Amino acid sequence: MSAVAFKSARLAALAGACRFEASESLSPLIDAIRHRHGDAVQSVIFYGNCLRTGDIQDGLVDFYVVVDRYRRAHSNRLAAAANHLVPPNVYYLETPAAHAAETARLRCKYAVISEAELAYGTCCALTSSLWGRLAQPVAIVYARDDVARERTRIHCGQAIVTLLNESLPALEPPLAPATVFARALTLSYGGELRAEDTRRATDIAKAAADEYARRARDAIDLLDVPAHIDARGDMHWQADEAAIRRAHRRWRLRRPIGRALSIARLSKACFTFGDAVDYGADKLARHTGVEIEVTERLRRHPLIYAWPILWRLYRRGVLR
Repeated sequence: MSAVAFKSARLAALAGACRFEASESLSPLIDAIRHRHGDAVQSVIFYGNCLRTGDIQDGLVDFYVVVDRYRRAHSNRLAAAANHLVPPNVYYLETPAAHAAETARLRCKYAVISEAELAYGTCCALTSSLWGRLAQPVAIVYARDDVARERTRIHCGQAIVTLLNESLPALEPPLAPATVFARALTLSYGGELRAEDTRRATDIAKAAADEYARRARDAIDLLDVPAHIDARGDMHWQADEAAIRRAHRRWRLRRPIGRALSIARLSKACFTFGDAVDYGADKLARHTGVEIEVTERLRRHPLIYAWPILWRLYRRGVLR
């Protein structure tokens, strides 16, 4: 086995099985996504709160839809160009639930991303939006074939390595693996415009502490930072002063760039995401307790009337 093939196998193993036991229940959504985007769909990655709880009817299911090329995935050239310039495009989809009451619905938001962008975003991107999300446990709920599944697992494993490589020099050892990931995810969240508070990352890491301990252990030999796990299970690493300064500088740089990209993606979502304003208001209320009045004027012209609201929320510290 070549060195490249060996590393790829290690990355796929690091990502884990990437399975969701009730994946058949997601078939209506996946079938609808494949109908929209055709043979361009290589794989569908399930992530987020519905995966963590296992309840796909409580809230909005989150997907990354990996495609081979944007032009093949979109019938509209403008949509393909927007997806290429500021990836990903985010869409809303709602379908009847399978084998359930007629009134039961499944809802999802999904981001369309090319495999080339996925590879870059989990390995080389300065901003943390992709590798920060995919370093968490995910499930591949559709793959065109075994090759597509394995390649997607490799990219998810690379996201774990990137998160640790970027975060460890900015943290003080030793730390329990779950704490390492909690603090790394907190740094990652800080590089985006988000409504969740800093406890979110800690709650996520604690809920899957054993899995994060496994990931920390299996990632050791893949990291750029020399690291080991001691007999108590704590993680130690060594970073020189230059690496520490560089890590802090990069995290400071991610903050304005990541937030600017978040705003650009929010603006684009107004055209691709159905009921985007209502969804944003609902998410804001659930995560912060802050409610905003959604008027018809705001729904019709979010790019005009949403900015004063977002600015006030940011000034109040509601958005971070």
